Amino acid sequence: METAARSADPLRSLCEDEIRLLRKCYRRGLPGTLAPFLFVDNHLRWCEKIRETCSTVAVSPIVWKRFFTLAMDDREELATTGTFVAITDAEQCPNVVFCTLREDLSPLKQALMETDLISWTNDPAFSSVALEHYTMLQSILHQKAPHLIFRNSTFFRLPKEMARELQLSIPDGYEILPLEESHAYEVNETWPHRYAGSEEYYRSLLRLNGGLALATLTTESNTQQKQLAGWILTNEYGALAHLFIQPSHRNRGLASVLVKAWVLQMLESWQGDDAEAMEAIAYIMDVNVASRTLFKKLGFVEMSKSRWSNPTTK
Repeated sequence: METAARSADPLRSLCEDEIRLLRKCYRRGLPGTLAPFLFVDNHLRWCEKIRETCSTVAVSPIVWKRFFTLAMDDREELATTGTFVAITDAEQCPNVVFCTLREDLSPLKQALMETDLISWTNDPAFSSVALEHYTMLQSILHQKAPHLIFRNSTFFRLPKEMARELQLSIPDGYEILPLEESHAYEVNETWPHRYAGSEEYYRSLLRLNGGLALATLTTESNTQQKQLAGWILTNEYGALAHLFIQPSHRNRGLASVLVKAWVLQMLESWQGDDAEAMEAIAYIMDVNVASRTLFKKLGFVEMSKSRWSNPTTK
């Protein structure tokens, strides 16, 4: 007896023009939809950068994501409900990000349960899960990946009027430099959540988004060398992340300097209509009390709660 053919996948691939519809959808809900808006916007910026460099920018499958939506959703539905599932091409520990404005989550839940695009045997991780979607995801993971451990995080945003008031003053003995791909090893080694392949994650992130560093000038064997005192990156959500100060340079206000420099750089990078619509955001773990205190002092306000799981091994 012949086996019945499997029905089509409940998720379908999105072309770049359709991803732009997602961007417009989430732009209409700003500032409440700032997190998914900047995530989609960051991806489209990557697409443009790769085109401009004629694909010479190497992008690791650990960081590059393909976008999908519900197979039943047409362009009009896409532009109003903004449902997407973004999945990295990594063979092991693929990362999944999803979002929707639908009140009824059952179609998305069914799609996540039934799709062949998420390889559950390869130990997927889920990032930036909105709190209102977390219960739904847990009901899926109870069957598919009960071993995943999630951490609590919060998106903070800096209102535009507060950002414009920031005054940057660089302490004597330090200078601000671009954080480059060559710094990926050092950044990864100090990250408490690093995992197999996370150094390559940083290499791709630095190629595509760059970052900022504070450095000091030292002299060794009659040769002057610049040593990194701290750094800050823009992650794949278009958010300020991975802020770190070397222990020997702490308690000097350097974290505040880097945050201000990053915000001012972002303000300069926004063009056209987006210059008024966009705001700087930061992604901070709830247990990181020091960072939460610093960002609130600088004028950041809590925007939305989220959950994320690091790539792990069963």
